[in-house]
Amino acid sequence: MDKRLSVEFAGLQLRSPIILASSGITKAFENVKKADHYGAGAVVLKSKFEEELMAHSPTPRFTVIRRGKKDYCSTTNMSYEQGYEGSIEDYCNEIRQCKVAGLETKIIASIGCSTKECWVKWAKMVEEAGADAIEMNLSCPHSDYVIAQTGHINQMVAEMVPAVVAAVDIPVFSKMTPQLENPSITAQVMEQSGAKALTAFSRCLGMDIDIDAQKPVLHGGYGGHGGPWAIHYALRWISEMYNKVSVPISGCGGVVEGDDIIKYILAGSTTVQVCFMIYAYGYSVIEGLNQHLLGYMDKHGYQSVLDFRGIVTGSRIKGLKDVDRRKTLIATVDQEKCVGCKRCQNMCIFDGIGFDDEKKKAFINKKCDGCGLCPSFCPTGSISMIKR
Repeated sequence: MDKRLSVEFAGLQLRSPIILASSGITKAFENVKKADHYGAGAVVLKSKFEEELMAHSPTPRFTVIRRGKKDYCSTTNMSYEQGYEGSIEDYCNEIRQCKVAGLETKIIASIGCSTKECWVKWAKMVEEAGADAIEMNLSCPHSDYVIAQTGHINQMVAEMVPAVVAAVDIPVFSKMTPQLENPSITAQVMEQSGAKALTAFSRCLGMDIDIDAQKPVLHGGYGGHGGPWAIHYALRWISEMYNKVSVPISGCGGVVEGDDIIKYILAGSTTVQVCFMIYAYGYSVIEGLNQHLLGYMDKHGYQSVLDFRGIVTGSRIKGLKDVDRRKTLIATVDQEKCVGCKRCQNMCIFDGIGFDDEKKKAFINKKCDGCGLCPSFCPTGSISMIKR
């Protein structure tokens, strides 16, 4: 693999910044072997929880929700996937298999406990089994401390993270729920508590409803939900955390194409975690993501991922008083491309789009506000924005 992709992440030397997130795609040695074959820098193993109930997943537990109209729609991945099914001893054996096989992909154990005693005991066990690092799952959307005690997350972090850090010699990372008042504050608490890296974010807790059955879909309750839309929330907060913590950040959520890896790094992530894309398209997409990242680096002359990490932070993000509020742009219609469908005219709340009945073409009139919405809905791409 091209050495330009290698990154140092909290003491771990990874051949690629792409990490497979904790989930069913990383639950066993056979899964990790596939990730290794296609070039993943690391995998976060499926989480093992202290609460026995969370070792049992219902079926079905996945559904893809598509809603909206053809040119205005969303895709959401709703799931109720639980933790690792076997015992903690079985979990450690999976780690040993990975290490005996000599995989180049780094192995990050993921544990989620309710008591300090279990956090410490299990952390020592996965370290002894050969895990390269530990990601503390402080954010599972199905767990009691996220569902019922969201307001106590910072307190839990300050109590549990130092205990785990003190118990082991390998790096300890902490994974963050997006269900926080201010993720930047929690990121700082995690760093102050001894975490060597942060993962932002896990999935949100949500619900969809079967309107005929009049009950929640799938298992009948709340579930984790993510999808392509999730990246925008993560980029917003990672770009702020980047300048407020000194530990590296692993971006997570909404990766569906190669550009998303680049966006996360530009926003300040050192590594990027991928999950549902593997479920949907298979492990081979890892190879494509690595190649896409290299193509971007070639285009811009970068020799290392660090060369462009965090570029879109700080002064590059305009604040409330920095935004230029002058109306400098206006829409224009390419008459050759316009097919006279009137989609733009029907949607314009400013009445800024007229229609030539004889030519069957739309045109922009003096009422155009320059809001920039109509180009997104023109089916033929005939509308663009130009200077007034």
